[in-house]
Amino acid sequence: MRLADIGKMCVDNLKRRKGRTILTVLGVFIGCTSIVVMVSIGAGMKESQDKMLAEMGDLSIIEVSQGMSDKGTQAKLDDAAVKSFKEMNGVAAVMPKVSLDEMSVSLKAGINDRYQCDWATVVGVDTSVMADMGFELTEGDFPAKGLDQAVGGQYLAYNFTDSLTPEGRNTVDRWSSYDENGNPTELPDPFFDILKTHVTLELSTGEDSQTPYKKTINISGVLKEDYGKGWETSEGIMMSIDDLKSMISAVKGTPAVKLNYSQVLVKAADMSQVAEIESSIKAMGYYTYSMESMRESMEKSARQVQLMLGGLGAISLFVAAIGITNTMIMSISERTREIGIMKALGCYVRDIRMLFLMEAGTIGLLGGIIGLVFSLIISVVINLFAMGAMGGEGITAQIILQALIGGEEVSRVSAISPGLMLFAIVFSVFVGLVSGYYPANKAVKIPALEAIKHE
Repeated sequence: MRLADIGKMCVDNLKRRKGRTILTVLGVFIGCTSIVVMVSIGAGMKESQDKMLAEMGDLSIIEVSQGMSDKGTQAKLDDAAVKSFKEMNGVAAVMPKVSLDEMSVSLKAGINDRYQCDWATVVGVDTSVMADMGFELTEGDFPAKGLDQAVGGQYLAYNFTDSLTPEGRNTVDRWSSYDENGNPTELPDPFFDILKTHVTLELSTGEDSQTPYKKTINISGVLKEDYGKGWETSEGIMMSIDDLKSMISAVKGTPAVKLNYSQVLVKAADMSQVAEIESSIKAMGYYTYSMESMRESMEKSARQVQLMLGGLGAISLFVAAIGITNTMIMSISERTREIGIMKALGCYVRDIRMLFLMEAGTIGLLGGIIGLVFSLIISVVINLFAMGAMGGEGITAQIILQALIGGEEVSRVSAISPGLMLFAIVFSVFVGLVSGYYPANKAVKIPALEAIKHE
């Protein structure tokens, strides 16, 4: 028999017993919908976790601090350590950091030092690798070597007070740019443009008799806030390590000396290499911190939830599979004479087997398609409720699209990926074929003469 003939017989047989076919398809539809919705909730949880981790910082960066070696000696963070980190496989960039924690720092700017900041976080880094490390600028450029330049944190300018303005009105409140729901609005302008104003650093060791050391710098760029790379990206200053060493030497009145770094940031070329690099650094005796361990534990938890929810949905599909098997066995019982006639007319055994498998697979396909459509509808409704769009005055096509495929500012409870949609269809057909395999084999084993005599 031709495949087209088998297909036509398959459709005719399913139409002939519409009630039974609809009920069996309904079972597959319920099972498919259960699996897709359950798994999509687990996927939505993982999506939310990934967004939360991305907001917390760069997932490919490892923070390294001083530790203890196997011999009980302190594992120092010096130039030799930085060099060894750079030579590791999979390391894209290494950035040592030195901070001025032991000194008091104040900032002044404007004519006659009108604008003042009583405290500031000042950090020395290898400015040549800032771009490679993933630091971003909201405006300006990274510092150029030898020009007394530095970059300021995103909100550094708001830490200055106006010495000529009465108390209570001498600051610019950037927190007023948030509405009652905590969402940011447009920031007010600071007192001055920090990129066009020289900033003077005043450093001292805290001794009363000491005259503060002053250093004028140019802020060449404003960093985008990223606490994963340091507090200074918000309200501090980052400059060249060499410039910072010169300042420390001048304040203490001692020749320039080699300093141990307070921290070293190591960036992996790929997320998959973070765990291996971090393990190698720990083996050298250093303390490390990265988002990798947190990400792994959260992903493991999300996978467990997905498996549990998917398992609950699979129970429904298993029940549907039993329904398909039962329907096909009943169909064979009713069509025994038909099977005998087909054999008597010379139909191949494989054609009879294919006919019953095709019927079972078609039931699975129809149930899978309908189940997927309903799953998408349920997913959109769940996400609209989570987004607070239900009950609103206008649910636009854009909002529905965001609920369906997500977006940067959208947090979905249920996330149905193209892969999950394809899996739902393929798995439903597979369940149908597996469920129809036993009845199909039973059909081909019926003797032709006995089948013809069957009433």
